[in-house]
Formats: sequence, C-alpha cells, structure tokens
Amino acid sequence: MSLYQRPGSPFWQYSFTVNGVRFRGSTGCTGKREARIVEVQERTKASERKTYADAWRLRDCLGAYWQEHGKHQQSRDFIEHKLAVISKHLGPNTMIADLTNADMIEYQAKRRGEGLQAHSVNRDFNCLRAALNHARVLHGQKVPEIAWNRIRAKEPPNRTRFLSQEEYHELLSVCDEALARIVRFAVATGLRKANILKLDWREVDLTSGLITVIVKGDKTHTVRMTGKVRAMLSTDTTRKGRVFDTKNFRKKWDKAVTDAELEDFTFHDLRHTFASWARMAGADLADICEALGHSSVTVTMRYAHIEPAHHKTAFDRVSADVWSQSASQSRRKAAE
Repeated sequence: MSLYQRPGSPFWQYSFTVNGVRFRGSTGCTGKREARIVEVQERTKASERKTYADAWRLRDCLGAYWQEHGKHQQSRDFIEHKLAVISKHLGPNTMIADLTNADMIEYQAKRRGEGLQAHSVNRDFNCLRAALNHARVLHGQKVPEIAWNRIRAKEPPNRTRFLSQEEYHELLSVCDEALARIVRFAVATGLRKANILKLDWREVDLTSGLITVIVKGDKTHTVRMTGKVRAMLSTDTTRKGRVFDTKNFRKKWDKAVTDAELEDFTFHDLRHTFASWARMAGADLADICEALGHSSVTVTMRYAHIEPAHHKTAFDRVSADVWSQSASQSRRKAAE
C-alpha cells in the first residue's frame, strides 16, 4: 500500500517508487482523503524531479541521498549535519568520481585537527560511503573505489562509562526540576536521547503503562513503564505535545555535568547506566537486549557493564553449591 499509518501516529505516511527510486515520508494529514491528495502531489514532484545524465558532483550525490533517504530517517538532523560538513570540507563541486584515498586521509586530518574524536570522523565516512552507494545503486553513477577499512580513524577500545549510585544522586542534585525528570526517565527506561527529547504524549499510554516509539531502522519499540515512571508522568495534566520541557536542554545538561564533576560523561551514558544497573540487579542479557531494542545480545554486551563488586563468576556460583550443606546433612546434624 502506498498510504499507511504507523502504530501510535495519527498521520498518514506515503511510500512509493518512481523510476527505481523509493520516496517516503509523512503527509501531515490525519484524514485519508487529504493524505491521498498530498501523495499525488509528491508523486508528481518525484516524476518531474531533475535527472542527472552526466557525472555527478558531490552536491548532486549528497542532495539525492538526502532527498530520497536521509530526510525520512529518525536521525535526519544528524544526517543533515554530517552531509553539510562533508560538503564543506570536500567541496560541493568536486566530481565524485575524482575522490581518492588521499582526499579521505586529508579529510580525516582536518577533522581531527578540529578536535573531533576518531569515532566521529568515522561516522562522517559512514555517511559519505552511504551517499556514494546510493548514487551507484539507484542512479548508476560511477563512484571511486575507496579503501574505507584502511582509511578509517583508529578508535580506542569500547569505553565503559555508566553512573554509580553516588554519581547519579549527585547529578540529580544539580538539575532543575525539568532536567531531573528527563534524567530519571532516561535511566528508568533506557531510551535513546532523541526518543526522549522528542517524546510525544501520543506515544504514551498511561492506562496500559506502555510507551511506543520509532527507533533506528524505522522499527517500532515498546517500553513498559514501572509504577514510579507512570506516577511521574501522571503529574502532567496537559498531556499534549512533547512530554518533557526541553527548553535550553543542551545548556542545562552541560552545566549539570560540570557541576556534578562527572568526567567523560555524555547523555547516551544514561542508557549504559540503565543496562548496567539492570545487569547488576540480576537481569538476563536477553531481557536487557529486548528492553533496549537491540538487534542482538552482542550489541547489548557493550552496554551492560558490571562493577567488580557486583561480579559473580561461574566459579562463584558453582562453588556456592559445592560447599553448601544439603538438607539431609542439616537434618542429620540437627538429630545428633
């Protein structure tokens, strides 16, 4: 079907293919009749869009990727920012077929010189690579053979960072009421920053205690609220629009992290905190994987860290049974 509704959303979405290119997005309409009109308009624009018979410049490549894919993604703001940076550093008029490994190495040096960490530079490369593949597969453009695995910036081992109980309470103590609600919710649900800051009341069902959001890959993810989370959200009687007050969020968050004297800590680490606390409380990795909406337990293992004091190895578990007295032994000793 070219028109459909996502669970939890009142708006009709369109999805169709023109000349081998897929177009999708929201019509912004709640009625199917009005949505059908918007869909027809989008189809017309798609069929009349400019085609590129000649070799593409970088601006053509990035523009097509944005219009036909990027702007329809949950992470569209992130993608738009990355495309703008790539265009700025490599030049919008550069022919994509002329890009070389040397250009990529120089790009990496420039970005690292701006203070960017290795993983951020690699995300730039991931975005550029996706745009080039889009141009090659969907538009038949000739793209360069870049040794992506060789030119990627070397990243340090997976960092391990989550809040201790003391750090968590210290962070809350320096937050205002609006930010404290966001922090508590983040640690209690494990949701990603984008889902939390953009959470709409239409995605929240206080009666069933469920929150349904769209996550990476346009997948639907459901979170079960605990009683305390439901009680916190129930204090809001308006229940329209955004759930949380995000005014000046970035400024307040940075100040809170500084005031709490948290080193090397990001908002995403609250998601790691949820997973790690759940693991230390005895939750199974499969359960945590489902709660976080991960594609596999392997991904979850990078989130669910355990403090040494809470770590109980297989040897500890078996030893406890080996050295414990059986019920029959206890009864015999009691009879003696």
